[in-house]
Amino acid sequence: MLPIETIIDQINTHHKYATKHAKDAVESAKAAGELLLHVKATLPHGTLTSWIKTNLNVSDRQAQRYMAVAQGKPVPLRKLADKTDTVSVLQTTAQSKGKWKNEKWEPDAGCMYLFNEDGASYWVLPCTEGGKWFHVSKLYNGSRMSTDGFYRHYTIFSVVDDPDLTSKFYVGTTTPLGWIGVGDVLKSYGLKDIKKSLVKGTPAKHSYQRPFGEQSPENWYWGNNGDWDDREAYADLMLKSMSSED
Repeated sequence: MLPIETIIDQINTHHKYATKHAKDAVESAKAAGELLLHVKATLPHGTLTSWIKTNLNVSDRQAQRYMAVAQGKPVPLRKLADKTDTVSVLQTTAQSKGKWKNEKWEPDAGCMYLFNEDGASYWVLPCTEGGKWFHVSKLYNGSRMSTDGFYRHYTIFSVVDDPDLTSKFYVGTTTPLGWIGVGDVLKSYGLKDIKKSLVKGTPAKHSYQRPFGEQSPENWYWGNNGDWDDREAYADLMLKSMSSED
């Protein structure tokens, strides 16, 4: 799988050629469409439009045309080379890398982030609870993470059962800044290098109720037996224990 930043650059390049060079329009549109279909398969259902607006110079309508070409559907050449149906990508100056406080990483208020490391994607989204709360999640393949010894309150571990995702497992939670903060949660999920793995950090158009890619309860697992009956009691017990040590 190509790095997501490479895919973004290639889609934008193919779009450029599709709108500037009529003789290359079909081939470039097809190439862009194939990459878009690849990205679509890795995203939760209904999130492709938001991803396109955040990452590409391509409008959603034009992106749909490119995917249609890749699927062998007829699209008029004049539509593929339509320069007026484009949007501007966010400028670098508008993007966020977060900030470091006391050697701990924190997201900027109202921003969303994507990290990619060792084939896993990590997401940080602003929460509807307010500017100091964020959703943190990880989508990955390989061996599933163990819940043994995990202390983060209300962390959900699950097997992925979603046709629009290519990952096998999910882990996610909602956390405030400070104490066990966003950076600490990312590291507890296995992210080693926050600076090098950052793919995108952009102002979010709205806040979110739940973490990115969260699965339905029937796919959650907890402990060796997959038993979730005591999840909240266990998390509360761990929180009281940690508070008593402070």
